[in-house]
Amino acid sequence: MNRNLILLIAAGALGLILIAVAMKPGSFPETTSPELPDAQSQTESADATAAKAMVARALEYLDEHGTAALIEKVNAAAPEFHQGQFYVFVLDNAGTIVAHPIDPDWVGITDETGRDADGNAFLARMAAAAAENPDGSWFDYRWPHPATKEVGTKSSWVVMRDDHVVGVGIYLEEE
Repeated sequence: MNRNLILLIAAGALGLILIAVAMKPGSFPETTSPELPDAQSQTESADATAAKAMVARALEYLDEHGTAALIEKVNAAAPEFHQGQFYVFVLDNAGTIVAHPIDPDWVGITDETGRDADGNAFLARMAAAAAENPDGSWFDYRWPHPATKEVGTKSSWVVMRDDHVVGVGIYLEEE
């Protein structure tokens, strides 16, 4: 074989190897994919930890005393389930509010009768999110802050148990 032909084939093979290496994600610093933030990282704050802890306490109560007893306690605004800005609410598996300590008139609200601050139905979607994630899920919606009356993003930690959603919401910092 001709020496030039051998060099040409070797250079071509080397070129193909370099292209393959370069196309592999993370091969070169400038080609690495950016790390996507964890979907729940925005809500892993002290408030988020407190919300999760309150839901956990409500679930322990539900496991020990039953769903009806939890609903009764929440609707009575029992202090263990209503502390300052944190409070437990309970939905049925279709998204109807069955327990709410802030306003008894909210009990019975459904997607048909209740909307978020932007006019979107959200309660059935919240219940579906809880059903899809047995360990719990953050669910975001727009809601007026009770202290400031300004509409902001509220995120609720929701867990499905015994065909009911137990949740506690927090207000997220607007950027």
